[in-house]
Amino acid sequence: MTGQHYRANSAPSGALVVSGVGRGRGLPVVGFGGGKGGGGGRSPKESPDSLHSTAFARIIDLVSEGEVFGPTHGLSGALRDVYLDGTPVANADGTLNIQNISIDFRTGTQTQDPLPGFPASETTTGANVELTSTTPWVRAFTDTQLSAVRITLAVNGLSQANTSNGDISGYRVEYRIEVSTDGGAYQLALASAFDGKTTQRYARSHRIELPAARSGWSVRVVRLTANAASSTIVDRTFVDAFTEVIDAKLRYPMSAVVGIKVDASQFQNIPTRAYDWKGRIIRVPSNYDADSRAYTGTWDGTFKLSWTDNPAWIFFDLVSNDRYGLGERIPAGWQDKWGLYQIARYCDELVPDGFGSQEPRFTCNAYLQTAADALRVLQDLASAFRGMTYWASGSVFAVADMPGDPVYTFTSANAIDGRFNYVGSPLNTRYTVALVSWNDLSDMGRQKVEYVEDRQALARYGLKQVEVSAFGCTSRAQANRVGKWLLLTSRMETRSVSFAVGLDACRVRPGSIIRVADQHLAGRRIGGRIRAATATVITVDAELGVRPGDRLTVNLPSGVSQTRIISTAVGQGLTVDMTTFTVDSTELTADMVGLPGTVLILTVTAPFTEVPEAECVWTLESETLSAQRFRVLSVKRKDGLIAEISAIQHEPGKFENVDFGTRLDPAPITVIPPGVQPPPSDVQITSYSVIDQGYASHTAVFSWKAAASAVAYEVQWRRDNSEWVNLPRTGSSSIEVPNIYAGAFLCRVRALNALDIASIWASSTQTQLDGILAPPPMVTSLTATALVFAIRLKWGLPTSPSIIERTEIWYGTTPAFAAAQKLGDYAFPQDTATLMGLSAGARLYFWAILRDRNGVAGARYPAGNGVLGQSSSEASEILEYLKGQITSTQLAQDLLAPIQEIPGLKTKVQEVDGKVVTLGTAIDTERDERIEEGKAISREVSTVGATATAASTKAGQALDKANATEGEVETISAVVQETKTAVADMDGNLSAMWTIKAQTTANGKHYIAGIGVGVDNASGVMQSAVLVTADKFAVLHPNGNDTTLPFVIQGGQAFISQALIGTGWITNAMIGSYIQSDNYQPGVSGWRIDKTGTFEINGSNGGGRLLISPGLMRVYDGNGVLRVRVGNW
Repeated sequence: MTGQHYRANSAPSGALVVSGVGRGRGLPVVGFGGGKGGGGGRSPKESPDSLHSTAFARIIDLVSEGEVFGPTHGLSGALRDVYLDGTPVANADGTLNIQNISIDFRTGTQTQDPLPGFPASETTTGANVELTSTTPWVRAFTDTQLSAVRITLAVNGLSQANTSNGDISGYRVEYRIEVSTDGGAYQLALASAFDGKTTQRYARSHRIELPAARSGWSVRVVRLTANAASSTIVDRTFVDAFTEVIDAKLRYPMSAVVGIKVDASQFQNIPTRAYDWKGRIIRVPSNYDADSRAYTGTWDGTFKLSWTDNPAWIFFDLVSNDRYGLGERIPAGWQDKWGLYQIARYCDELVPDGFGSQEPRFTCNAYLQTAADALRVLQDLASAFRGMTYWASGSVFAVADMPGDPVYTFTSANAIDGRFNYVGSPLNTRYTVALVSWNDLSDMGRQKVEYVEDRQALARYGLKQVEVSAFGCTSRAQANRVGKWLLLTSRMETRSVSFAVGLDACRVRPGSIIRVADQHLAGRRIGGRIRAATATVITVDAELGVRPGDRLTVNLPSGVSQTRIISTAVGQGLTVDMTTFTVDSTELTADMVGLPGTVLILTVTAPFTEVPEAECVWTLESETLSAQRFRVLSVKRKDGLIAEISAIQHEPGKFENVDFGTRLDPAPITVIPPGVQPPPSDVQITSYSVIDQGYASHTAVFSWKAAASAVAYEVQWRRDNSEWVNLPRTGSSSIEVPNIYAGAFLCRVRALNALDIASIWASSTQTQLDGILAPPPMVTSLTATALVFAIRLKWGLPTSPSIIERTEIWYGTTPAFAAAQKLGDYAFPQDTATLMGLSAGARLYFWAILRDRNGVAGARYPAGNGVLGQSSSEASEILEYLKGQITSTQLAQDLLAPIQEIPGLKTKVQEVDGKVVTLGTAIDTERDERIEEGKAISREVSTVGATATAASTKAGQALDKANATEGEVETISAVVQETKTAVADMDGNLSAMWTIKAQTTANGKHYIAGIGVGVDNASGVMQSAVLVTADKFAVLHPNGNDTTLPFVIQGGQAFISQALIGTGWITNAMIGSYIQSDNYQPGVSGWRIDKTGTFEINGSNGGGRLLISPGLMRVYDGNGVLRVRVGNW
């Protein structure tokens, strides 16, 4: 009893009365129970239902203008094609979903019979209005042709419960029906009542005859019994429906009708009806089979009657039908049926439906229910095959956007002034998303929306949405094709052209496809007029780049445009002859021969169907350059014989793309690069790795989608926040960078066209690449070579692929790496380094570590103790090095130079007396201070000279004798010279020197002793030096009255009295007596080697000793006890 309410009523002693009224059916329930002691009582009684009705709904539907095919499955399966409230009357296996139903069809012939069981024309309208005693139901009827109205009244239940005993019995509700004619007083037409009991819905109908009237009637239903206020009474009444009746037995000629009679108890109201229906039978070509969509043979122009959903023949029927179309004004002969025949065949071609099957390209399933503007209806219907319609030359033409050949060619030669005016479509009409509405027959024809997008256009233009309704479309795949065609057309066919022509306009009409060979847009001449021709050889006055296989199109004298393939092309000089002209009535003749120019003789592979004439228009096309295609939109008459043609760009490849998804490659129409170069798109960064001998080589790949008109690309990349790195210019759409290292990579690419015009940069998203993550390998070797005061290092680098950035060299004074410090970083692939400025015999340890661009260090080489390196301790190398360093200086050169002779210094022997010795001395001082060639020089030279000449002891010899023998007398001399020099020039060279030299000459040989002190920067580094030249060099140490020589160099050897040396390197040593440690105590500590060959080694703190003597070795313990003896004893 869910949904009921209860109340307690008064009851006899010992009893409880519960009355419930169900909201669903309104049935009272009254019960009595016994007292506490379980005493008996009377059981309530319910009277049986006395009101029963079996109502049938009788419906006639006018479905369509006749004649029609009828139910899709034919009359034998018609019940499958009838739907009541969305439910088919019968299933495919023949079982019924709705009982007690009969259906009759009439397909709309002229002579069809009336529907049985329908003696009148009735129109039923549901009301479902509750009738109360306070509010009568009133309805006006204005159709004066009505014979009667039928009022259907109903109750959902009728009963009364006795509250004293619980019995349920019947109830009575009285009502009356009144009619007012032409606004007059209401007259009683019927008085009746619902009297009885029913627990179900009960309905009854009353036919009310209508008297004659001029304006109509009003019918009023009045409930006379007051509505019960008690829940024990169920008496709600309703005006269920009313029916307008015209008494007639009608055939409904030329109308497709359906008569249905069904048990009304199965429905709450008049059910909605739907029919799966094949519509009008119309005229189609006599060679056409509508079921198979096949055309047999050649059509002779005659028609037959058949059902079809081909939109071209539906268009033909709608225009030519004289009942519901334009047939009264436009006879069938005024239509271009031949053009419709081509469109119809295109509509019937099978294309993929997107679900693995095929379907016709275009079908039309439309239901025209209201009258509308004829042109609008025809344009809507033409849109079903992507077409348009127009009136011209007294005929109706329909054209479709479908593949076709150009019918005529226009060039600068046959366009007035050679001008073509172009206009581009607005950006807001370049749609990228289409929402296409269509009707889904699998869902009772409800409207659905198909979403279609053009991803390429989305990337370029963004979201630009358009909504369109596909007229008569009941296929999702067809709706999808409608959307694709719309989006592709808006993106690819963006250029319109207009130009003026003369009589050539007679050759084209709206919908025609034409060629436009505009040499200004193409960038070179591709059209003109013929100079001379035969059926296979065409001569044109142009110097063209023609190759065999190119296409030559000619407008023939008949107006037909034909294309042939060129087999050969030969050029020759052009000669123009002017034979006669008239001046002042006098004929003159002149010849102009050899005017500049050439002609081109073109031979085609197949002859033209008629011989072209001179001045016929020609066009040349090739794989690299084609004429433009346009579809004519209008041809407007101008002044005189001039007409203006307007056309829209036509892209032939779009149809295969729409139907089959074929790639769309527009033909090239110009060789002029664009002034604004579009950038490449979809710049991507990827990587791959290759393992070679255990090492991974990582390569970054930068790729992009090609840009239109681009001939080359410039690419830049960078890692993390580094600078952009330029890559070589490339003509491909990808480029690789090998041996990358890990990081966040960015790449940008710009396109360049043939004029070297660059686009804006197109950038990738930042992409993380791993690159080479493994540490670099070790160096293969590390060697140290001794140099004078230096050590040279050389290491081996691995040959496997890597991203080594540098080599780190470390050094230390001990073999352990823990105390090492970095010497320096050396960029890869440098493999040598020299450590300068060391002392002789310096010992150092070295290690090498490779580090890559990721900052990752490889293993240290060597892993343990470092590689020992030592500067040279070879005395000969060091002295030779020092000699070269010292003698190359200016100080050394000045010190070593002979003392020059003092000018003007002469000593003559004036007098000889016995043994005469003539002494002459001279002191000459030269000072020179000057500036020459940007150099400041200060120099002072002091010279003291003395000579002695020995002559013959014979006193009688004269000066002449002495002079005569001078060459034979050996002369000796002695000179002392002191030089001070300071130089500073504008090149930054500085030097300051002081030298003092003593020189003697004997027997033509010079002997020099001198000291030089100087500072200069001739070697690039400021250096000071003190040099001594002498056969003997000694350091004298005065010690009171005694003098010692702690250091003497004599004959190339150094003698040192005593020396304390911190570190020393000795190539060869000779010990005159012994050598010992500074803590040596015989038999206690230290060690000692003497010249006799005895070697004594003592442990620390008397912990034993080793004594080695010639032929004997002995070992003593700490107590001096001999423990080991080896040798002779």
